[in-house]
Amino acid sequence: MTALLSALSLVFLAQAPAVSVSFDLRPLSSQDYRRWEGVELERKVALRLIQEGFAVVSPESPAQLRLRASRTREGLRLEATGPRQQVEQIVRMGRGSLAELHLEIAQKLSEMTRALKPEPEPPPPRVAEPAPQTAGPVSQPPVEVASAPRSSELDLSLGLGSLWRGPAVDPHLLLSIRHGLGAFGLEAEAGLGGARGAELTVLEAQGGAFFSYRLSASERLQLEPGVGAGVVLHTYQLAASWVSARSGTQVSPAGWARMKLRWRFTERLAAELRVALGLLRPVTHVSEGGTLWSRGGARFETGASFSWWL
Repeated sequence: MTALLSALSLVFLAQAPAVSVSFDLRPLSSQDYRRWEGVELERKVALRLIQEGFAVVSPESPAQLRLRASRTREGLRLEATGPRQQVEQIVRMGRGSLAELHLEIAQKLSEMTRALKPEPEPPPPRVAEPAPQTAGPVSQPPVEVASAPRSSELDLSLGLGSLWRGPAVDPHLLLSIRHGLGAFGLEAEAGLGGARGAELTVLEAQGGAFFSYRLSASERLQLEPGVGAGVVLHTYQLAASWVSARSGTQVSPAGWARMKLRWRFTERLAAELRVALGLLRPVTHVSEGGTLWSRGGARFETGASFSWWL
């Protein structure tokens, strides 16, 4: 797509003198650039400016008009700087879809550029020179639209919650790390829960890998559905000394369907609420006809955690 935009820009340059314009998203943080899909935004803005008859160049190249976007408390500040004056506008965030946001930004930048458009520079006079006998086609460097690298995210999360197994509830400690590119992500999750009674102590350690999708409901609120698979390690120890098998371990494959609700306080810190349904092999411990501990084939997990971006 960048090559196509470069070709279109060269066509306009060949037809008539064009005003050169650059568009710079480098003032945005890498997280804002990913959240607002900066590559797609650059493409749409460049295409709109080329359709308006401008020559789009990279931010490092000399340009008659310079466009720039930066983050503010109100949203996104758009600045256009020309030879004699400068104008700016503010775009409020979280009022529509990402496609609508891109359309609004491209429209505003186009209006600001037309308002500052100077007279195009006349082409330099051509001096007739004898052509060499073996002259070949002269290649021109392509016009490039600058794009910041889309680096991946790494989020670390630590939280506490509850394991619901019928009428009983056990405490639950959860640790996870998520590696994502854009909205999609792969996550490794480990948890530890259990219960201690007068006759029996139970610990359950779980580990799983999740595939998730992070959806922005607003500028700070995010929903993250996900599915995962792994194992649950169940260990128990009986207090009775006369029992021959006082302790044991069982391993069960498990699967989870999970939903997270995230609220970002800062660029690096967020609070999360987690709800998950796990399916695994049921376990029951019975002594002298009475049930000491029981868990069915499904358990409900809830919890809250803090997450920070590394």
